[in-house]
Amino acid sequence: MNTPLRQRAVATLAALALVAGSLPAAASQREVRCDSRGLGYNYCRVDTGGRVELVDKHSLFSCHEGRSWGYDARGIWVNKGCSATFRVASGHHSDKAALAGAVVGLAALAAIAANRQKSEAVEVESWAVGNFDGDDDRERVRVSLRILPGGQVSGRAGDHDINGHLQADRLEAGRQRFRIERRGNGFVAVDERDDSHRVTFHRVASGY
Repeated sequence: MNTPLRQRAVATLAALALVAGSLPAAASQREVRCDSRGLGYNYCRVDTGGRVELVDKHSLFSCHEGRSWGYDARGIWVNKGCSATFRVASGHHSDKAALAGAVVGLAALAAIAANRQKSEAVEVESWAVGNFDGDDDRERVRVSLRILPGGQVSGRAGDHDINGHLQADRLEAGRQRFRIERRGNGFVAVDERDDSHRVTFHRVASGY
């Protein structure tokens, strides 16, 4: 990480530490996974305490609060292919200003990480550049990807947009991570969390 980027990271972490210190301690916290299978609605019962935070997305599909996930006092719901792990707290907090500060700090950290990723981007192998189609049997959707020479990834999974990055043999889309292995005129993407989740992609057009 270069010096200006390091300085921004340190400043952001310091701000987060101050915000965290101003937040009241939660009575208890735990993490719960809730999955939308086949793009369908699912309700996971859990005492949310009126406070839920998405901490880790497991699907290629986007997870937007109010659109593809939400919660009430008795549980969390997911829909439209969103699969994620959520952190729930049984304590109620009213310090909205402090919470907003934490969100701003996390957004700043995300921006720093994105800038670092762009600065470290390198040309990908020519066989991995182009337009590819594949079938995700687990999610029961058709997936189309466009991979550019710099590693930027975009596409569609069913009715949902995909945005991510390819570096070396790792394909990242949101918080979903796949290892890619060259196969014929395409590649196989293997879920890093579950080797049984594989999607085979075939080239349909050159990226150059």
